[in-house]
Amino acid sequence: MKSKKTLIIINVLLLLVGVSLLLVSGCSSIQMYNMWHDPTYNAGPLNKVLVVAMRKDSLNRRMWEDAFVSAMMEQRAKTTFVSSYQLFPDQLPDTLTIRERVRQEGFDGILIISRITLDTLQKYVPGYTTYEPAYYEPWWGFYDTYWQAVYHPEHTETEKEVTVRTDLLLVQENGKMVWSVTSRAIDPASPVQFRNSVAELATNDLKKQDLIH
Repeated sequence: MKSKKTLIIINVLLLLVGVSLLLVSGCSSIQMYNMWHDPTYNAGPLNKVLVVAMRKDSLNRRMWEDAFVSAMMEQRAKTTFVSSYQLFPDQLPDTLTIRERVRQEGFDGILIISRITLDTLQKYVPGYTTYEPAYYEPWWGFYDTYWQAVYHPEHTETEKEVTVRTDLLLVQENGKMVWSVTSRAIDPASPVQFRNSVAELATNDLKKQDLIH
């Protein structure tokens, strides 16, 4: 038999383990697919890339762009990433204006981040039984543990699927695409974690493909 204090400590430890597993699963839940790079591109890594997040909300635009810039800084990469709001603090101008400005500023690449979908999915979960601990306190003040069967009935869960596409374009070749990837997550733990994870995975692959250094 365990004292009440011991049981509280055990429950706290189990809670901490559960939170850690949720954080890990949140980081690993992002899937990358439709990964493509131009097999004919052999000009080597780009030196200066403008990061453009296609968001109507100015705050979301800034946070997405900063996530990619931060990911590059964490890798101590030689390629310079610059958020587009540094050049265009208000709304993004038309494509021609952006193209002229990036050439003036010496950019050789543009990274475009665009959200494709935000869908709501229905997932059927069949009924199942688990055995969970229950605690009984006899009159002399000690706790005893026993296990009881708990049935969880069938139900439908609602999930949110977020899909983001990232493309790398060449400035000197009139916006030719040389790399693209789509990232997908189901019920991401938080918007911040999702942005940071997408940026980290994308920049890792850009480095792997020798498009940045």
